[in-house]
Amino acid sequence: MADIRYIFNSYRWFFVVFFLFPLSLVNDIIHSFCAAYNSLMYPNKPHEHNKRVDQIRSEIREWISEGCKTKLCTARPGWQAMSLRAGKYKSTYRNISVNLFDVLEINEDKKTCRVEPMCSMGKLTHALLPQGWTIPVVPELDDLTVGGLVAGVGIETSSHKYGLFQHICVSFEVVMADGRYLSIY
Repeated sequence: MADIRYIFNSYRWFFVVFFLFPLSLVNDIIHSFCAAYNSLMYPNKPHEHNKRVDQIRSEIREWISEGCKTKLCTARPGWQAMSLRAGKYKSTYRNISVNLFDVLEINEDKKTCRVEPMCSMGKLTHALLPQGWTIPVVPELDDLTVGGLVAGVGIETSSHKYGLFQHICVSFEVVMADGRYLSIY
């Protein structure tokens, strides 16, 4: 056992160079393909935001008219999620398509941005960088979504100064389980 520890400690560069670096490259390639797929399937169309929200509301109203027999969940496929948990529950729940991936507006006067809940941190950062901006609470992973950080109590390295991710949000637009659309300030 001591020999194995000696090898790992003395020659860890070998494992990093020949195992970890290639695995990291494969991981980056997979995430790049996933991001490209999302960009192709859901191109940035902020002018269609209200139409997409109305589609969600109509799916919820349809669920209500059928008697609310199952629980609701998003139709987001498991490979798009950051969780390692298999989404087996999705086969028995009512899946609602939440295809809201866009940066809707960047208001330079108010220094705010309006984004949809499935907008990734990578997409938001890419939209803010040309203005020389960043958000106060910067997540380390580009694949995290705004909605996920708000719902999942996103804590990041700068949270000690600015609070949790939801604390930097000015307002929320929410579709409730009864189909109502609320703006919360």
